[in-house]
Amino acid sequence: MPKMTWTVTADGGATSFTSRVLSLNITGGREQYLDTYSGGQCVITLNNNDNFAATVEYGKMLTVKGTYLAGDFNCHFWLQKITYDDYPGDTGLSTVTFTCADFISRAGRIQATNFVIAQDTCDNQLDTFSSSGILPADMGVIGYGSGSIASGTTYTGTVTNYLNFLVTTERGYCFLEGNALQFIGRNYVSTLAPIATKIGRTPSTTRIAYQQFERIAAGFEFINTATVSPNGLASQTSTNATSVSTYGPAFYSSSTVDYTTTQASGNADWIANNFDDPTQERFTCSFSDVAQNSDALESWLYECFSSNNRTVNFEYRPPNQLSDYSQDMVMEGYKINVTPEQTTFDLSFSPLTYYQFFTLNSSTLGILDTSRLGW
Repeated sequence: MPKMTWTVTADGGATSFTSRVLSLNITGGREQYLDTYSGGQCVITLNNNDNFAATVEYGKMLTVKGTYLAGDFNCHFWLQKITYDDYPGDTGLSTVTFTCADFISRAGRIQATNFVIAQDTCDNQLDTFSSSGILPADMGVIGYGSGSIASGTTYTGTVTNYLNFLVTTERGYCFLEGNALQFIGRNYVSTLAPIATKIGRTPSTTRIAYQQFERIAAGFEFINTATVSPNGLASQTSTNATSVSTYGPAFYSSSTVDYTTTQASGNADWIANNFDDPTQERFTCSFSDVAQNSDALESWLYECFSSNNRTVNFEYRPPNQLSDYSQDMVMEGYKINVTPEQTTFDLSFSPLTYYQFFTLNSSTLGILDTSRLGW
């Protein structure tokens, strides 16, 4: 039996579609650290025998919530497409599929024109899209601990496009909760310790057990020469000569809104020296709610989806090893499949070291040879 209970509501909870739902498929976040955010969606298939879907308007905000005891996944989506599957006879099941955009996907269709943005921290610049009214009132922005300053500019383009400029400038991460985009800066990441619930090979009261697990070597995330091109300023290139000599060249470039060439140079240095090892691994894993310990599932949902901390300790055992390895990771993205039988999570993780910079006296980020000097 599934442990999680899912609801789909509209109109602030006044309208419920839950009894009609046949399946849910949700995507969010990104796969890898250096990926941009393109936006996610929720695809909902519902019973439509009474043609109720004809009364549901484009753009309606739906609240999708998955709950187990005190833990939950809670996110808002906006209806973008309706697909009808009408049964051809007088009996049978007619269905409708709602394809709904998450915040980032919807923001990719919201255009700013000649929008004047003052020089400020990355999180504050993002907030101006909300406070100015460019984003609708039902889309909020919350920022935490930005470490980079973005240059002033007059911008024409989508909100999501500018969000990605800010992400490549800040080198933090984003996630969604309710109707808000939370922008997590690297200064804030430095304060985070892994949540109490781990992910590992076997279930326990404090451990989620994965059912599929992949370790993926750096591949395209292996970089030893990086060029950062800040808007309106000269491009800055940094090269890790030792890595180039050992492994050969691996180039990366990005466009940012760094406010000085000094900051842009620090950004390039960070990339060239943080991704210089092709053996560095990222993880993916899958698990269902049915297979989990109740305490662990409740805690994991509460800690990882109801807070702004995506840092998780991973326990795994490579082949031909006698003991488990342990590594702190950051959850980058997720796919959630909901059926009457179970809820399945497919998750993507990056090493916390991708976000780490040396912080004096920190128990996790103040350890020599484990944290990079930041800019």
